[in-house]
Amino acid sequence: MMSYDLELGVKIDGTNRYAVVARPSYGNPTYNIGKMLRIAMDWDFVQGDWYKCEEVLPNIERGVRELHVDEDDYRQYEDGNGWGTVGDARDALESLRDCIYETARYHVPIEHLWVRW
Repeated sequence: MMSYDLELGVKIDGTNRYAVVARPSYGNPTYNIGKMLRIAMDWDFVQGDWYKCEEVLPNIERGVRELHVDEDDYRQYEDGNGWGTVGDARDALESLRDCIYETARYHVPIEHLWVRW
């Protein structure tokens, strides 16, 4: 089984590198929810790329709302093998959102936080 590795980081000055500062509790969701996440968040993220948290947090919040309110609409994107349910997608986004808020509140200002899929 393949999965995403969700991480929060800070950009190292003068480089194109990032130091990982946090990982969501549900930080390794299956690739099988990728299409569902992209549609729910209205964001075509690229696996492995870093994104500024303050810029993509609205997409993450949108995805959480979508997967709660229109749960049945997203069942069509569930994988037939049982890996990658709407619940898995929702748990991944909620965990990521909560990790961003907690890290920004206690450790690193949100304007300096980046997220990688």
